Amino acid sequence: MKKIIGVAVLILWFLGVQHNLLAQETYKVHSHNDYEQELPFWYAYSNGAASIEADVFLKNGTLYVTHAENEIKEGKTLEKLYLDRLASLEKSGELRNLQLLIDVKSEAHSTLKKLVEVLGHYPSLGKVKFVISGNRPKAEEYQNYPDFIWFDHQNLEELDNIDLTKVGLVSVSFKDFSVWNGYGRMTAPDFETVQKAIAKAKASGKPFRFWATPDTKTAWTRLAKMGVDFINTDEPALAVQYLEKLVGNIFQLKNEIPVYEPKYGYDPQSKPKNVILMIGDGNGLAQITSAMIANRGKLTVAGLKNIGLVKTASYDDLITDSAAGGTAMATGNKTNNRAIGVGPKGEILTNLVDITNQKGFNTAIISTDAIYGATPSAFFAHQVERDNTEGLVADLTKSPLDFFMAGGQNQESTISYVFKTISFDAFEDFSGPTAVYLGENKVPSMKNGRGEALPEAVKKSLDVLGAKSEPFFLMVEGAQIDNGGHSNSTIDIVQEMLDFDQAIAEAIRFADADQNTLVIITADHETSGFGIVGGSLQDGTVQGDFLTVDHTGIMVPLFAYGPHAEDFNGVYENTEIFQKILLALGLK
Repeated sequence: MKKIIGVAVLILWFLGVQHNLLAQETYKVHSHNDYEQELPFWYAYSNGAASIEADVFLKNGTLYVTHAENEIKEGKTLEKLYLDRLASLEKSGELRNLQLLIDVKSEAHSTLKKLVEVLGHYPSLGKVKFVISGNRPKAEEYQNYPDFIWFDHQNLEELDNIDLTKVGLVSVSFKDFSVWNGYGRMTAPDFETVQKAIAKAKASGKPFRFWATPDTKTAWTRLAKMGVDFINTDEPALAVQYLEKLVGNIFQLKNEIPVYEPKYGYDPQSKPKNVILMIGDGNGLAQITSAMIANRGKLTVAGLKNIGLVKTASYDDLITDSAAGGTAMATGNKTNNRAIGVGPKGEILTNLVDITNQKGFNTAIISTDAIYGATPSAFFAHQVERDNTEGLVADLTKSPLDFFMAGGQNQESTISYVFKTISFDAFEDFSGPTAVYLGENKVPSMKNGRGEALPEAVKKSLDVLGAKSEPFFLMVEGAQIDNGGHSNSTIDIVQEMLDFDQAIAEAIRFADADQNTLVIITADHETSGFGIVGGSLQDGTVQGDFLTVDHTGIMVPLFAYGPHAEDFNGVYENTEIFQKILLALGLK
């Protein structure tokens, strides 16, 4: 096992390099027409906007914040809505670097004269870059204004012919270059035109902004990736949050991972001797698809032809948790969320480990969770509360389970009364209940250096089980796909799913050699409402987005391989997995 974890240093470095190649960029948000927000300035500033826009109109010696003269409201002045608030932040030591884009709606020269006078009353706002937009003097007059005044130049064709010393920003209307509405993709000609405009602006060495842009997540992403410095939006909080997560929601796999191609040499009508049930915790169709995209369209699981869709609701909720989802598969009964191996009224339920053991099967569990995690526990424990670790561990010591490979070494002193602990490298056989620990609590994640521990554990376990004359039931859980969903991390989801697919490859490889083993691959539920919103099959890039940090009620796919695999086609409840396994084995 030390060798496996040791190799993880190289793998972790490799994956880290892939991630860091994408993690160099940060994106800035411009709060367009900020004065129209319910809380002008504070809403955008507190949510991290890097640039804030205020339209001003000079009337009777006062700079009003307004789009037009007929919309002026008494008291809504530049000082009150923006400058005083900036000054209060500076006084408290909380002011950060900020661009204040002042869009002049009244006559340029008189308004600027008044603005210079007003800003003179705020000499401490050195962290604020005041950029003048809208009605401006001619470019050759920019030099006539103090050092704290900058200008937003709005003509790309003039950039090579004017003095750019006082230009703080270059802005043009997006509608002059494209009719794209912010959904799907730009047409190729529009994309090329927009790229050229950005390149011309960037060549000046000045920050660049489009105004009149589509205001969607897709548009924010596309324009940010194209190099626009300030992303124009009327929803600064949402845009900042989305763009801050953009880098973490993009994964790129530099080199393809080899996949195993199933041989289909088994007799589909024969009764299987062995069963391998593989559960990807939280693993929905999008999670599988993301790993397939990253691996240039290839996964071992994608080579399986018998496919079903599984409904996952628990007894007491449309949205299941892992406890109820695992119990449904392990026992064939719906139960309440948080319940392990018991029915809705707390009644004890018989599970697949119990049943197969009574029929002379060897039984085993492999998980990247702790052995007392919700999914593995569903195959040996009977508790109304999934967090009752003491009760789950006590049930484990009463279970007929032959061996397990999982985390949970922190409970070894209790478990060791029944289960003999053996190191991974020393595990070649079992005589009596045997424990192989892969971690203190959960097994380390792929991000934290697990390496090939899961596929290696599956391979070694199958070597040991396959050498026995008795049939076997093996449950394998890829537990940490779920963690990636809960943390809304595309990177973790893809890495964990790719690792789970490597474990699947070991199971299918064994089934091909044995030709009498049924392999079932499914999930207890989907986590996060994960969606794929961008990427490339050619370079193995995936961009994800998320609906929630919790589980969802989306059906999950099931793949089957081996004798009676066709029994698992169709759409059905998760409880039917239990029934179909027993039927295939002739045990019902």
